[in-house]
Amino acid sequence: MLGWPHAGGAPPPPVPTAQEELRAAKLMEAALFARAAGKEDWEKLDRTFTVLEAKYPEDAAIRNGHAEFLWSIDERQRAVDTWLAAENIDPGNATVLDHLAGCFFDAGNVKKAADYYRRATVSAPDDAAGHFSYANVLFLFRHELQDAAHPDGNAVLDEALRQFAEACRLQPLDANYARAFAETYYTMPAPDWRAALAAWQHFYDVSPQKDFALLNLARVHMKLGQKAGGPDEPGADPRPGVLAAESPVK
Repeated sequence: MLGWPHAGGAPPPPVPTAQEELRAAKLMEAALFARAAGKEDWEKLDRTFTVLEAKYPEDAAIRNGHAEFLWSIDERQRAVDTWLAAENIDPGNATVLDHLAGCFFDAGNVKKAADYYRRATVSAPDDAAGHFSYANVLFLFRHELQDAAHPDGNAVLDEALRQFAEACRLQPLDANYARAFAETYYTMPAPDWRAALAAWQHFYDVSPQKDFALLNLARVHMKLGQKAGGPDEPGADPRPGVLAAESPVK
């Protein structure tokens, strides 16, 4: 009878992993929000996360899950402290870095926010949303983020353009990304108008805002000292952005 389980006994249940226990806690969190649970339920779930942190002290995902929960119930400082603890465990965790960037942005510390967004893009280079968030902070706060080596902020603006371009490359069908990238050229001190033309052409291709795109295509053609071809012109290509004639760039 060797190999048979002990009479009347059953094999022990499998021990849940950290990921499975975190998933169960997050499912409970969703259920509590769905039924508008009371304070006691939230406190019980908070204790559950605390137990998981003690059980898995080196698991950054557990800390991140707890911090997300704390943020959702307006325990903001505890959430930030928990995300910082997660960062100490896993400094390259893009999700944690992105959350901390948002926290510092909300607190008005744009330099720290920008640095965390930068680190998040390094950790998750294929995340278009991360590049877009970083680009927006750089663009909107370029004067605050300038340094002594670049007092006019041009280097910050150049980096914003690169980050918008990367977001567009990763998500080419996102019209919001395409528009932000194209509009940034208007702010550049020495714009590459041919590149801007391509950016607005791409926006035209992916956006339902055709009239807005055409207006900007015409504007860029004027910057280039060119006129856009139209369907009524002899031999002209009916597509927007195709040149009917060229003159030296102005």
